[in-house]
Amino acid sequence: MRNNKGLLSNDFFEKYGILVGLGILVIFFSIKEPRFISSRNILNLLRQISILSLLSGGLTFSMILNEFDLSVGELAGLSGVLTATLLVAGVNFLLTVLIIMIVGLVFGFLNGLIVTKLRILSFIETLAMSTIVLGVNYFITRGKPIYGNFPAGFNAIGRGYLGSVPVPVIIALVILLMGIVLTRKTKIGRYMYAIGGNIIAAKHSGINTDRYRILGLTLSGLCASIGGIVLASRLGSGQPTAGSGFMLECFAAVFIGTAVFGRRIPNILGTCIGVVIIGVLSNGLTMIAVPYYYEYIIKGLVLIGAVSITSFQGIANKT
Repeated sequence: MRNNKGLLSNDFFEKYGILVGLGILVIFFSIKEPRFISSRNILNLLRQISILSLLSGGLTFSMILNEFDLSVGELAGLSGVLTATLLVAGVNFLLTVLIIMIVGLVFGFLNGLIVTKLRILSFIETLAMSTIVLGVNYFITRGKPIYGNFPAGFNAIGRGYLGSVPVPVIIALVILLMGIVLTRKTKIGRYMYAIGGNIIAAKHSGINTDRYRILGLTLSGLCASIGGIVLASRLGSGQPTAGSGFMLECFAAVFIGTAVFGRRIPNILGTCIGVVIIGVLSNGLTMIAVPYYYEYIIKGLVLIGAVSITSFQGIANKT
């Protein structure tokens, strides 16, 4: 039998261990490089993680339902390529954004439809879809970036400011806040968590589980397309492989988020904190001149650590 002190320590570790880790990282990088905590760098860090926030937030919707979407990165890349292609062709800026969002919805819906109707594991189906999307990317671009004179309104999406706050940060905050409200304050969110917790019980409760699984993957596709639009604006071009590096970081952010506040389940707020941790790592390591290849090693270790913490929490609760 554990004493009250032990219980308190375990409870504190479960709920706030990740936040304590984030605080340690901030202190460490601030000591190594004082410019790390400057307002200029903080705004730059937030702008850097805005696209990752959008993609990871979308992935969280599917993972709440225990569905894995491995196509988010490549879909963001395709969205950026299509955005640049349409703008170069003279399509209206706002119409282009609408079309790309519809493209994201369609791909997400297809993922959900195939997973639910053909009974294919989402891990396998979305991995295959990511390969298809990458192939479409290369077909459109022939492997070359798409440049053009883009409208000022489009350029502002990725590089503009509203006051002193970068526009991409505002876009990410709005989408993530909407996600928090949807998952925590609506019937849709309750049903999604019910399905993720026990799909058999959810079915017996009268919930149309296939409908919500499709919805989760569709929302993931939508967020990926929005992230792709912001990415293309920030880069000033459509890059066929621009989204390829996001998949690992997205999953790392979501898994880290499951350990926040001891919830052990995917949630938008936790994912946001996971994204901040990854952003702090990347930004801090860059500022103290750590070779880029070490970043991949450290991020992989962080992902393993986050999953381990979540597993440890589950074992601790059972015992």
